Amino acid sequence: MKKVLVFALLMAFLMPLMTSQAFAAEETAQNGIVDAGNKLCPISGEPVSGNDFVTYQGKRFGLCCSGCEKMFLAEPEKYLAKMNAQEAASSPKSAEEAGHSDHNM
Repeated sequence: MKKVLVFALLMAFLMPLMTSQAFAAEETAQNGIVDAGNKLCPISGEPVSGNDFVTYQGKRFGLCCSGCEKMFLAEPEKYLAKMNAQEAASSPKSAEEAGHSDHNM
């Protein structure tokens, strides 16, 4: 009986989280806003939370927390350049290319 109660409480906690993300994605699609798909926060470089976003130039960017939105909107181009550089450096393809360039020396 305790397992059923724990499961019910867990589901009651998780369902709002899962549905809020689904509604956010649906709302984004209806407005013509494209999800940028970034994995790292443009401000902190930390992984995005999946719950915090900012929209800029028709794209929705993930953030690590709600506190990053104001900083992003103050200097969006600066933070987008930082985010793109961080994601390029952390991608497996760029690491592979770096390894191949060592062979050419």
